[in-house]
Amino acid sequence: MMKNIITILLPFLMFTTSLHARQDTIQMKEIEITSSRIPQLYSENIRILHIIDRAGIESGSASTLSDLLSALPSVDIRQRGTAGVQGDLSMRGGTFEQTMILIDGVQMNDPQTGHHSLSLPVDLDAIERIEILEGPGSRIFGPNAFSGAINIITRKQGQNKLKVGLGAGEYGLNDQSIGLSIGQKRLSNHTQVSRSSSQGYISNTDFNQLQLMSRFDLINKLGSWSLMGGLADKAFGAYKFYSGTYPWQFEQLNTRMANLSYALPGKASVKANAYWRRNNDRFELFREGPDWYVKQGDVYIRGTDTAGFRTAAGLIPYAGHNYHRTDVFGIETNLSHNGRFSRSAVGVTWRSEHILSNVLGEKRDHPKPVNNENALFTYGKSRDNLNVFAEYGIFARKLSVSAGMLAYWSSAYGWYVHPGLDAGFALNTHWRIFASANPSLRLPTFTDLYYKGPVNQANPDLKPENSMTWESGLKFKRKQFSSSLALFLRDGKNIIDWVRPSDSVKWISMNHTEVRTVGAEWQLSYSENAPGKLFVPQRAGIALAYYDNSKQSGDFQSAYALDYVKFKISLGATHRLPAQLSLAWNLTYREREGGWYDAALKQTIAYEALWLLDARLSWSLKRWKVFASASNLLNTPFVDIANVQMPGRWVSAGLTYEINFE
Repeated sequence: MMKNIITILLPFLMFTTSLHARQDTIQMKEIEITSSRIPQLYSENIRILHIIDRAGIESGSASTLSDLLSALPSVDIRQRGTAGVQGDLSMRGGTFEQTMILIDGVQMNDPQTGHHSLSLPVDLDAIERIEILEGPGSRIFGPNAFSGAINIITRKQGQNKLKVGLGAGEYGLNDQSIGLSIGQKRLSNHTQVSRSSSQGYISNTDFNQLQLMSRFDLINKLGSWSLMGGLADKAFGAYKFYSGTYPWQFEQLNTRMANLSYALPGKASVKANAYWRRNNDRFELFREGPDWYVKQGDVYIRGTDTAGFRTAAGLIPYAGHNYHRTDVFGIETNLSHNGRFSRSAVGVTWRSEHILSNVLGEKRDHPKPVNNENALFTYGKSRDNLNVFAEYGIFARKLSVSAGMLAYWSSAYGWYVHPGLDAGFALNTHWRIFASANPSLRLPTFTDLYYKGPVNQANPDLKPENSMTWESGLKFKRKQFSSSLALFLRDGKNIIDWVRPSDSVKWISMNHTEVRTVGAEWQLSYSENAPGKLFVPQRAGIALAYYDNSKQSGDFQSAYALDYVKFKISLGATHRLPAQLSLAWNLTYREREGGWYDAALKQTIAYEALWLLDARLSWSLKRWKVFASASNLLNTPFVDIANVQMPGRWVSAGLTYEINFE
């Protein structure tokens, strides 16, 4: 298999390398990264940090955030639905609970479950750039940045303009979007609204989703202020999403968030923000509706079928849907000093997490009605978290060293102290070596602690999981080319997972004794700012990633910790074609460890290795842009997770039109 893969890749490698002799020098635009406590330019960053800029988003083949991120070698998005409806994002062989998702530096992870991490109020048109931090980020962001962190930076007002978009595709796909940027130098606003829907590629895979984001920016003598608010509403058929035994599941999510931030730049700078996030989750194990199950008295009936759980003693009727509401409040301050060769920062973050539910948490003395539903929140739980950060860095001509510490307190688990160190050395103007040693920490979600279902049993005595990661690598940058190689070892203790013992049908949450991960990542990318020659890629890249997870004890099937992408290849390019056309494509190969249990066959089925190809053809002229895209162009049958069969080739098309007010 490896020999065949190398044979396929060799022409691409030779072609990409040959580009180097034919390109002019382009000075890379320096930006200050936000994935750091101390002020840093992108070129000064010691560790592996990938940036997807606005040009990369616009010229790529991705239609959704999930598609965009899944092209990265270290990222694994196990999708249960299409068009970004639902996906579990993990990095570097970790689980979907171990990656932190941020918008403008604000943590968006839901304390209920990581399944909601990608329920975000931003679509691709609302994003300025994305910073992807490889490896542990707890020292920077706090707990839950266990195996990586993804920070989405939203767009500020640029040109005063209005942009509208329409799209349609197979399976009744419909997309509409509108974006407005307006303002002046001191006060500006960018607002983005998008909606998409589909009838679904098989029964009970229909969806309807809405995203809205609005950002106001104000600059005055006191500093710069930003107020951002957004919502994401999703309703979707969840065919076999969480259990193959019950195919007619349905879920509705309503996410709201707001963030007020302040920054005072200078040699001594101040940053602060206050934020709130709420998520409402309605989950139906048996979908309710005129064409589905209808409640009659105390039971749900569809034709001659009564919703319930069949046991040796008979049918246990389905009691009703699950309702959850999480609220997260946070305040953060960061003070930094920028010296000639050294930089330092201290910061404090307070985060309060709350859940109301009829399933998760501890029994409430006074149940609370669920808004607009005939149900009660009978359970609940709260916990408070305090993070204290300190960071000091030396940035000399060749040597860069950054040392820091996180002191963390949880009302549920007490104090933890985690120091870390990064060091880099420039061998010359093009090559740099680096090494780092950093710990990380992840708290159990409320689902890990409290969920009980027909085939699930949670453990309220779970401990936080933690790890220590040692990493070293090499970076290269010359003209339009950049490359990196990273090797790491992650020793994980008390890793949280849902497991099924060999003699049981129930999945239980538990702390593994130890999970050790060994990984290697390599990437080579090329980017030309100016329009290049016809057919020659303006952007191109290749990346490989390999991970190996090993557990130390237990005879069980893992749902997440040991079901990971072991080997992944990602290839992509954007080409300029005649007649104002451009072509973007991305090809990925992946081998996943583990398997899934087929209830009908009563056996575990191993995941198959597969190739996936996405492509987009675009035509641009002045204010117009017309495109046609296809996902899974090779029509590969595949399963990302458990029993959820993903669609084959899916073709869509659309157009956008811009009106400039300048």
